[in-house]
Amino acid sequence: MSALVARLWKVIVLPPEISRFEREYLAKVNRLAMQFFWLHVPAFTLIAWVHDNRAALAFVLTSAVALGPWVAHRSLSNPRTVSLVHGFAAMLMGGLLVHFGQGPVQIEMHFYFFALLAMLALFGNPLAIVVAAVTVALHHLLLWFLLPSSVFNYAAPWWVVAVHAGFVVLESIATIYIARSFFDNVIGLEKIVQKRTVELDARNGAMRLVLDNVEEALVTIDRAGRVLSEHSAAVTRMFGTPEPGRPLRDFLARLDPDFAEEFALAWEQCLEDVLPLELCIAQAPSKLTHDGRRYRFAYRPLLDEAQAVAGMLVIVSDVTAECERQRLELEQRETLAALDRILDDKAGFLEFLAEADELLGTIADPPPNGLVVVKRALHTLKGNCMTYGVGTIADLCHRLESTLLSEKRAPTPVEVAELSGAWRSLKGRLSALLGEQARTRIEIEPERLHDLLGAALDKRPHADLARMIAELRLEPTAGRLRRVGDNARRIAKRLEKGNVAVRVDDSELFLDAERWSSFWSAFTHVVRNALDHGIETLDVRERAGKVGEGCLQLRTFVQGSDFVIAIEDDGRGIAWERVRERARNAGLPHASRADLIEALFVDGISTADEVTEFSGRGVGLAVMRAACEERGGRIEVESEPGRGTSFVFRFPRKSMSPSPEEYFVAAACAGEENGRAA
Repeated sequence: MSALVARLWKVIVLPPEISRFEREYLAKVNRLAMQFFWLHVPAFTLIAWVHDNRAALAFVLTSAVALGPWVAHRSLSNPRTVSLVHGFAAMLMGGLLVHFGQGPVQIEMHFYFFALLAMLALFGNPLAIVVAAVTVALHHLLLWFLLPSSVFNYAAPWWVVAVHAGFVVLESIATIYIARSFFDNVIGLEKIVQKRTVELDARNGAMRLVLDNVEEALVTIDRAGRVLSEHSAAVTRMFGTPEPGRPLRDFLARLDPDFAEEFALAWEQCLEDVLPLELCIAQAPSKLTHDGRRYRFAYRPLLDEAQAVAGMLVIVSDVTAECERQRLELEQRETLAALDRILDDKAGFLEFLAEADELLGTIADPPPNGLVVVKRALHTLKGNCMTYGVGTIADLCHRLESTLLSEKRAPTPVEVAELSGAWRSLKGRLSALLGEQARTRIEIEPERLHDLLGAALDKRPHADLARMIAELRLEPTAGRLRRVGDNARRIAKRLEKGNVAVRVDDSELFLDAERWSSFWSAFTHVVRNALDHGIETLDVRERAGKVGEGCLQLRTFVQGSDFVIAIEDDGRGIAWERVRERARNAGLPHASRADLIEALFVDGISTADEVTEFSGRGVGLAVMRAACEERGGRIEVESEPGRGTSFVFRFPRKSMSPSPEEYFVAAACAGEENGRAA
């Protein structure tokens, strides 16, 4: 029983706290109810006059009842208490209506009690209905004893009063339920909102805690590309605070206008829904450098119920440390690779360093209108760096080449500084391995020392001895061809051409290393072309009826008055019709085979379908011809489809090396120059 009473009490009695919304609402309802009751005064006076039932008394009593809510409204601060007064006054008004409406419809006047009980639900206070129900019950009971005619227009027995009371109880129960529901779901809405707000604040607080501590920058945009309010603290830490409601493109433009433009284009493609969404996102920019730090962008589309793009989550990670670690690892690998090359061929590596310095000088300070010279220098430096495993420099050159060709301009001072800085860093790491005087020393093989000593003991002519001594500074072509062959094998593996066989025939010749170093540097372009465009992959060779991997033949020999360097491959041969097409498009002669051979050595002419890190820009052969002609040479080309290609470079025999007298004079002049410098 006590539990039931407690539950009823909890339903009837409202919580003590009165919210701002409830106070404002009750103030309005109480004011309207007070005005409603004042309207009863003329209405009830008229009803009494019609029924000839003392209209003046009706005016006085109705005014007295209406005065109660007015006094309560003016004097009581608790709006709920005022609503209780309205509940009491409502039933008094009902009693006056029944009393002054005596006549044939007096019983029907009782409906007004039930109408007023229903209207009291608007107060949202079950106690107001309880007060009204008690009031009407006492009214009926007392007047039934004291003045029955004021309640019924006939001699009603007690059970009639009980029936009336039963209806009042039933309606009061229903009205109490309605009033409490109205309070809980409407008047108490503010509390519900406050409760939900507290819950949301707690959730938002937890989310804010996550966003404040997550390392990635998280930004959400809507379909219009506008930044939404929530973002991680890392965004502010990395780039500053984005303004909610503003396009993300504008925010990114402050960091990098080009990056912002690429992002905007990719986002437009996402919204157009023409290309696959994954492809559009893949085309969005992913790398950004800002204030010396590197960032990686990732994108997660937000889809609506119809699977249409409704927004995007942009995730930004600071990868500066990761990039630095990768850079250090790459430098370490390059240093180890360079060490292997130094141990294997120190003279060749020193020659590579010296020529790279010259090429960098040309790139940094080109001659007037020297765009072609810069292009050739970049292409040659890239090829040499790839040959010696210096990928960082090769990648920078490749990027500058692409910019040069697309924008028709030489590298900017900033771009040159980046390339030069990377080169100085590499040389700094290798300085301890190379030594400062490495190029001034002459290393002699035991066999050549034995031959020289034997010639001296045999008292050979001075001219022979001078020639043999001068040859100590010459480089055997066998070593150079072997070096080219080793590089060719490495390139072939990177191109997935298998273990290409390299055959070397040097005829035991010697060359002046310094005089011929730039030629051998340019010669690498021909080697790369033979491997990239000529020799096929193993499966293609098998379909063509060729047995095994490709073969590359390198030769040096003397033929009459000519010194000859030749390279031959057994690949697919030169696509002459494609050369003809490219020459025609470039406005070059293309009628004869001689015209097509000439076109091969023109800048920008290439048979490749796409540019690779090895070839495809149409620069290498132009560099090769320039290096050949610089030494008074000429080039012969033979190629048949499916049978391979040969390049033969012919030079005057005397260009192989200076005479002992020329070497002696040059060495003496160099010594005097060094002395003056000291």
